[in-house]
Amino acid sequence: MNSSYLRFVLMSLLLIAVQVWVLSPVELFRVATPFVYPFVLMLLPIGANRSLLPILGFAIGGAIDVLGLTPGIHAAAMTLAAFVRYPLLQALTDRETPPSALPLYGTLRSGAIILMSLLLLIHHLALYLLVGATLHRDPYVLLSFAAGYGLSWLIGLILLFFFGTEPPHRS
Repeated sequence: MNSSYLRFVLMSLLLIAVQVWVLSPVELFRVATPFVYPFVLMLLPIGANRSLLPILGFAIGGAIDVLGLTPGIHAAAMTLAAFVRYPLLQALTDRETPPSALPLYGTLRSGAIILMSLLLLIHHLALYLLVGATLHRDPYVLLSFAAGYGLSWLIGLILLFFFGTEPPHRS
């Protein structure tokens, strides 16, 4: 098994467990719930199969829905984020970038931050539109969206730099 896909599977399981049992019950100041599981889309190679991405997104979101007892909103939001990953990567990567590279900070530099920000934004918009039906009618839903996105972005940025740096090589 390829090491990037093994990393993807292990990190998917870890982030699903952390999301369901640690982060979902947490609401910072009763407003912000961080959703960091879309970060697993950053752990797939740039040249990952386009038709496999929405299936993986649905599987990860479905696992969160089953374990978190939610009615499919995470599966829908994650499927949408996985679907738009490929066009976003096409806009942010050079032609010289190897397809086996991960879209992390070590490969894309500031493009990785933009990609993570856009994936989180698309995921959060879909999630909160499904939860709150509209973002403009209820100020609490709008505040919850902004605070949740900000907290998710901050945690995602920490994860991005943690996974995007290479350990020093020993000689």
